[in-house]
Amino acid sequence: MVEFINSLHFFNAILILIAGTVTGVWGLILFFMKKQTIIRPWRIALIFTAVVGFLQALFGVILLLLGQQPGTGTGLFYLHFVYGAIVALAIPVGVTYTTGGKNPRRDMLLFSIISLVLVAAAVRALMTGPH
Repeated sequence: MVEFINSLHFFNAILILIAGTVTGVWGLILFFMKKQTIIRPWRIALIFTAVVGFLQALFGVILLLLGQQPGTGTGLFYLHFVYGAIVALAIPVGVTYTTGGKNPRRDMLLFSIISLVLVAAAVRALMTGPH
């Protein structure tokens, strides 16, 4: 069971890297093309990125409850939890800073940057996680 959840946790991290990068770069392209509305496919990609970030945290908590620790369980292993929290909460927290549709270009830029920060946090979490 632990190995299965651990595998899900690892492969979902790869999915986060891909989804976050695609969402962030795509959003920046839309922003610089001066799109005045958030297009539906990009919004779906953003929601997908948030969902896989949440799933990643869920898998991590399950592993923690099963007695697993990131890395060797020594040194700076606790940073894995910090980066994991950033991955899980980046987009939901970012919603509080948006205009709620009043300024879609600003929202698009904000979410694009947040997606790329999420990718950076995921990379750092991968660096502190595996044995």
